[in-house]
Amino acid sequence: MRSFIKKDLLIFLRDWKELLTVLLLPIILVIVLNFAFAGLFDSDDGVSMDLQLAVVNQDNETEAMEQLKERLVRDAAFEEREANAILEAAGEIQPVQLISDYLESDDVKEWVTVHHLEEKAAAEKVKEGELDGMLVIPQGYTADSLYASFAGEPPTTSMIYKIEEETTDSSALQQFIQGFIEQLNYQFAMQEITGGAEIEADLPEGGMEDIGAAHDFTMTQYFTIALGGLFALFVVATVAMKTGVEIRDQVFNRILLANSHPMRFLIGKMASTICLVVLQIIFVLLVSHFLMAVFPDRSIAFWGGVFVMIVLLALVLSGLAAIYTALLLRMNSVDAANGIFMFFTLLFGTLGGGFVPIYMLPEWLQQIGEWTPNGLFLSILTEWVQFENLSSIVQPSMFMIGYFLLFTFIGLALFPKRGKAQ
Repeated sequence: MRSFIKKDLLIFLRDWKELLTVLLLPIILVIVLNFAFAGLFDSDDGVSMDLQLAVVNQDNETEAMEQLKERLVRDAAFEEREANAILEAAGEIQPVQLISDYLESDDVKEWVTVHHLEEKAAAEKVKEGELDGMLVIPQGYTADSLYASFAGEPPTTSMIYKIEEETTDSSALQQFIQGFIEQLNYQFAMQEITGGAEIEADLPEGGMEDIGAAHDFTMTQYFTIALGGLFALFVVATVAMKTGVEIRDQVFNRILLANSHPMRFLIGKMASTICLVVLQIIFVLLVSHFLMAVFPDRSIAFWGGVFVMIVLLALVLSGLAAIYTALLLRMNSVDAANGIFMFFTLLFGTLGGGFVPIYMLPEWLQQIGEWTPNGLFLSILTEWVQFENLSSIVQPSMFMIGYFLLFTFIGLALFPKRGKAQ
């Protein structure tokens, strides 16, 4: 078995042109793209947002208290004295006033500009793109929400958030509003638990919340990882293409004549692919790191995790090399097989974010790209670089192992039996 692995490694390493391509070209591209896309992914502590929101208030808070008292007495069978006590408590948590105070608070005003408009005018401005969204407070909202709180029934009226199309800004607005509604529902729940006792209605604090990433994920880190994975695909294609040279030189036939099991030939390809991919990606990551400080101040545990993920990718790509090798041995034309290998290399490279930043692709292509070997590798390392949390990468790592087993099984199934190779 050792001789088969040594054979494949020597065949690859003797091709100095190919060797320099997969080792030096990724580093050159990282440096070039680092300048070409300067500032695209870097974090900016001074970033600001100007979200435009229309508030359409169709409710009447003066009439709301009368409607609430009437419903408490009529529908919930409260006595007059109890209903008056509830109305007094309800005056402390007027929903419409609370959301108005929330949106007009100093923290939220840094991000959101509120426009009080009629529904028709607001809808036109949202459609024309002048506003990011509109919040409609329907008639009877105050009375219904307060009645639902005190009577312990689900509300029948709710605020309506409308947008023309989903964008980053409209989604951010929705998060602001959702945060307020959750806090308001909490206050209503507390009101029900305390049986109508007076409670303090605290408004949620506005602003942007840090989700707790321990480290930023920079543009240089993205390109280093993405290009390392991309050129690992080229390594796989090259290892498989060398099989064409061995067919021409009758190497495979000599293996059969030597009464050596042909499966050793395939396993040798897989083992050499693992070695070459691991060495290639480690070389690209380390050289890029020392040239541009890609991963500054990281612990030994971090680098250990990176190495494990590189090995996982190498395992997956060894299975892909098994498929390529088996296909080439079954095909009559080596050039046609090489064309197929290059097609899949370019396809995986594009979808996995190797040729262009994956964030520039349509969302549906991003979702597909995350299931390519190099795209999944990029996703796992992105999580690891930012959070260095084992729990967040366990499931993707299982997917990588699953890919390895699936690709290996397909390669073994396609591998020609003794005497069947072209």
